[in-house]
Amino acid sequence: MADLTKTKGQLLDWTLLDDTGSDIPSVETGALALDEEIGAKLMLVVAHADTTDPASALVYISVQVKVGANDEDWRQYCQLTAGGVQATTEALDAESAAAQAQVKVAATTDWDTGLLERLFLKDDTLINSELITVVGWADADYYVAADNLTNTHAIATALFDEVDEIPVFIPKEYDAVKVIFGNSHGTATYNVRVDYNLVTEIV
Repeated sequence: MADLTKTKGQLLDWTLLDDTGSDIPSVETGALALDEEIGAKLMLVVAHADTTDPASALVYISVQVKVGANDEDWRQYCQLTAGGVQATTEALDAESAAAQAQVKVAATTDWDTGLLERLFLKDDTLINSELITVVGWADADYYVAADNLTNTHAIATALFDEVDEIPVFIPKEYDAVKVIFGNSHGTATYNVRVDYNLVTEIV
């Protein structure tokens, strides 16, 4: 049976998709070169950064691909949407430690449902933020994450729901891929991120 040689990385670390600066503010990743990859998958994440009601206004996402060396060679591979729903938040009330699965909160009234909610743990230092899946809780004390936390989170950190995670598979015939996020709402803000997995060899 063949084995796959795989690599992973970030095309964009956690970045603010703001509500100001232009009529439709945007964030664009750099280009990911796809030289001899056999397969490529992007994982796009759009997470609420506040509890403003976006009133069905959406985040628009353009995944673009290129064959060639010129800027005019970029073509839209697909357009996607995310967001558009008001988020709920709970603040941490004690430090949550790295390598532990407990996320300390004063109230566990929003996600003590057993529905395996996917939440954005927004750190005051944005790049230290992470995603968690709630698999348990202790009333008015903490949530239990499915996996241990990667970072230590101070009390300034908050949890938000309404997280969109969108996988996009890119065919091997393209030379590069990039992603553009646009925020169509005037006050709601988001945090966005793009990770990638590549298959580089079959051995």
